[in-house]
Amino acid sequence: MEIPNDIRTATLALVESMKNDATIRLYLNARDAVEADPEASALQNQLFELYENLISRQQQGERLSDEDIQAFNSLRYQVRVHPLVAQRENALIQIKPYLAQIADEISNALGIDYTTLADPQCSGGCS
Repeated sequence: MEIPNDIRTATLALVESMKNDATIRLYLNARDAVEADPEASALQNQLFELYENLISRQQQGERLSDEDIQAFNSLRYQVRVHPLVAQRENALIQIKPYLAQIADEISNALGIDYTTLADPQCSGGCS
């Protein structure tokens, strides 16, 4: 399905407007700082890899040891308390209500619940 030009234009205008918003900028800058910092990004990548490994092992029927769980929790704590990650997470908390408000405005303009339609798990309809 091809997106009509007027919808594409309106979407790009919304994106540019959001990128210029001070609250969104704080989050984007904090996200970029985490990605640019070798220590923060390495810790974060380690956590994602360990999480995926543990989930895979569980799905294969393996019972995780207390040491596995403790190692995961320890690494997760290290990531959470890293100053750049904490700054990014605080910025994310601040923009979530703003993003919900934008979604509500889109829903009102469409006359339907935009967030439900955007949820891939609701392709057959959610209530």
